Amino acid sequence: MVKKRLIEVVTISVDDKLDQNGALRNVAVKDAWQRLRQKIDVEEWKAAEKVLNELTMNLQKINMYKSVSGACGKLRNALQNPEQLVDEAEFLSATPTPRDRGDSPQALQAASDLKKTKDELAQFCSCLEKIKASLEKDNQLQDKIEPPPGVAPDIAGSYKALAFICDRCQRGLREIDHLKKRVDNCEARNKELEKHIDEKEEAIDKLTKTVNTLEKKHSTVKEGKIDNIKEQMKMKSLEKQVEAKVAEVNKMRAENANLNKRLNEIKEQRGSELADMYNTHPPARIADLYRELYASGKNDAFQFYKTSMNLPAKDAAVKTMAVLQDAFSFCEEASKLQFGLVLNSLITPTESFDGKQPPHKVDDNDMSQIQNVRKQTSRLSCEHVKNAFVTKLESSGGTYSMDELTGCMAFIEHCVELCWYMCMQTPPLVIGFSDNMKQDIAVDKTKYEIASGKGAKVDFVLWPPLYGQKDGDVISKGVIQTK
Repeated sequence: MVKKRLIEVVTISVDDKLDQNGALRNVAVKDAWQRLRQKIDVEEWKAAEKVLNELTMNLQKINMYKSVSGACGKLRNALQNPEQLVDEAEFLSATPTPRDRGDSPQALQAASDLKKTKDELAQFCSCLEKIKASLEKDNQLQDKIEPPPGVAPDIAGSYKALAFICDRCQRGLREIDHLKKRVDNCEARNKELEKHIDEKEEAIDKLTKTVNTLEKKHSTVKEGKIDNIKEQMKMKSLEKQVEAKVAEVNKMRAENANLNKRLNEIKEQRGSELADMYNTHPPARIADLYRELYASGKNDAFQFYKTSMNLPAKDAAVKTMAVLQDAFSFCEEASKLQFGLVLNSLITPTESFDGKQPPHKVDDNDMSQIQNVRKQTSRLSCEHVKNAFVTKLESSGGTYSMDELTGCMAFIEHCVELCWYMCMQTPPLVIGFSDNMKQDIAVDKTKYEIASGKGAKVDFVLWPPLYGQKDGDVISKGVIQTK
């Protein structure tokens, strides 16, 4: 009975320990993993290894109690019958003695099982010691933990639990290494940040010193500027006065420019009036005389060629316009010769004139004065030009007969006189002889008037148009006969 009571006490004590350590295991595992996985400060990373060591020690204790629990389970099975009990010494030693050999087979089997269980527990404890030593030495675990062959299922389960715990611990160690690396990186970054902060602080100190220096300078300059403000105000007042004076001067200059412009306009107007005073035959008067020449003098010559010389109307018109063209060409050459002589006499009076216009440069004002003199004396020179042209016709021989000269003398003189006044203008007037010989062309009503005929094409030209200048506007239209 004493032995039975002793075994029950041991069994109950072991069960209590298992219950207590089962709860301890759950609490330890939850606490350890929560502390490892939660967000902690950088200073607390170093405590992770200590937490893992505590977890390892707790797991070692749990596994030992679990192995003892397996052995005690076998004891319960052996103690179901009283006759299977053994004494205290046999239970503790678990080795058969010669006295035991005569016992029952169940007792011998129980003793054998106890001995085997003791050996297996010894091996398990040895495995735990190795794991503990490896953890204490270099904080490493075995890669593979396998139970010895032929062990009891409970012991094999303990080995499997130990292998699972070691695997979890191995993962924890890897996580701890990773965390250590992160901590090292964070520390390195912290050192760099601290260095950067030190540099920034040095820069801030320098800037602070610079700001203090600038503030001192600013205070000094500010004191000086207070004295300059009054001077600046005075300068602004003077500047305003100067601006007002400048504006007044600009206004006076603008008025002066307007006056000069008006004066120039008056001079030009008076100059044109004076030029008109010198010009006894302005272009408008010449245009009127040109139309009168066609209406009166031209008709006399035309009728002479048509009746006295028995020429057709077309040929009579050609002969009449030939007289006008010869007179215009003669007056044009005489005008150029006169201008060359006057210019040469005024600029180079000691040199003889060779009939060509000298290459003298004369400004517009002087040229205008010379032209005015020529216009003013055009009446005097006109008589000489008429006599010279008539003399040329009389001495030409076959160009004009004496009958033509006698019958058309009045028309010839009127042509020379009018053409001379045309050449005296500035610029000279131009007679349009280009269409004289053209036929079967469309009627240009901007240049010609139709004398007779109802057709749309020109039969022959009776009288050429007069232009204000070369390629200029028509100041007196010509006359044509249409088909």
